[in-house]
Amino acid sequence: MPEKYFFENNLLPLFLGTMNNITCIFCSILFLCFASVPISAQTNIDYYLEQAITRNASLQEYNYQQKISGLEIQKIKTQFQKPQWSVTGDLLLAPYFFNNGQVLAVTAAPEAKAFGYDAGVTNGGLYSGMVNVTYPLATKKLSRPLVSEQELIQKGVKQQYQMLEIDLKRKITEDYLNAYLLQHQMDYVLQVKGLLDNQKEFVRKLTDRGLLRVTDLELLTLEIKNQDYLMNMLKIQYRQAIQLLNTDAGIVDTSLVRLDSAALTITDSDQNSLFLGQYHLDSLAAENDQALFESRYLPQVNIFANGGINAIDLNHVYRKVGVSAGIHASWLFRDGGQRTINAQQNEIRQFNAKNQAQFIYQQIQNNRQNYALLLEETRKNINLINQQLEVYQKLFTTYRQEMALGQLSVMDYLNILRTYSDLQQQKAQVDIQLLLIINEINYWNN
Repeated sequence: MPEKYFFENNLLPLFLGTMNNITCIFCSILFLCFASVPISAQTNIDYYLEQAITRNASLQEYNYQQKISGLEIQKIKTQFQKPQWSVTGDLLLAPYFFNNGQVLAVTAAPEAKAFGYDAGVTNGGLYSGMVNVTYPLATKKLSRPLVSEQELIQKGVKQQYQMLEIDLKRKITEDYLNAYLLQHQMDYVLQVKGLLDNQKEFVRKLTDRGLLRVTDLELLTLEIKNQDYLMNMLKIQYRQAIQLLNTDAGIVDTSLVRLDSAALTITDSDQNSLFLGQYHLDSLAAENDQALFESRYLPQVNIFANGGINAIDLNHVYRKVGVSAGIHASWLFRDGGQRTINAQQNEIRQFNAKNQAQFIYQQIQNNRQNYALLLEETRKNINLINQQLEVYQKLFTTYRQEMALGQLSVMDYLNILRTYSDLQQQKAQVDIQLLLIINEINYWNN
């Protein structure tokens, strides 16, 4: 079964209080979340993937190229399977000078002293208007390599389309996860700030009673301002991350959105790797190139016919209407050894394609194994961080109780809060790192 990994907020309450305090904190967090980040829509990773594939101009171009190649196949089949009709017309005047006392004369029988082209060459002129039809015979072996050439072009375009598609999915997923991490960090900062705001009133009361020092209240106020600064920095980074995501997906939008949690599934590896497809096509192209070259040595036979007017004299031209038909054959059987040279060239191309495919296959296997190991180590790190978080949660509960009794300074409280916060941030980063590794595994499994 494919493995699923879900990235969700697992923020634990930093301290436990009464039901009224919890309700107040929860409302404060919700208000800060919705007030700080403008929300135009709920969006998920599937939306951005769909938009990227739909809007990408290069993907659309590959679709057009496939259609053009399909029409080229139809054109080739028509050329070899359908008769070719044409209309021709000729008007040729070859006058003679000083013929029988005439300065200029058009005749098929000039006298010997006349000046002009030899009558045996021109017959004095040509008046022709005919309809012609030509039909090739036994064309299957001639047309098959040409059709195969276009079919290989179609497969090559499809290969480029699929490669660009998985590159897009890889990039969009990476953009989305990076943006989602920043959103998660903003949520956590808002939560911490809400808790500190609530704690500030509590510390103020303890200060008024003399259980805590005034400097403790000032330290808490500085920490709240520090969270405000951190939030502003994260907002800038988040806006840049969303803009990069929109740009790569082809979306024209400058508004901020709230991203849904991402769920990635590890896909099974394909034995016929997409990365090897181009080298297989290169080998087939070399084989087809040889077949195309060999077609030069096949006998070519055409039958033809025409009908119309064909005359060398305008006298009684209406009686020169007729028809003719015939067969034209040609056969190239020697060319000085070009066939052998071409075959050697294509053998080299096939060998090179095989060699390149073997090299790429080794790289694919190496990447798959490396990312599998990284995935295992990252899972171990997540388990270790979760164990630390459990310990810090218990420790933080104790610190909160001690501060409520005035037995703990705000400095100590803030130190443990910062440590716990850093650990939560590390947990979020490792969670995203795990998803990024899954994204890479899925990429190389294509």
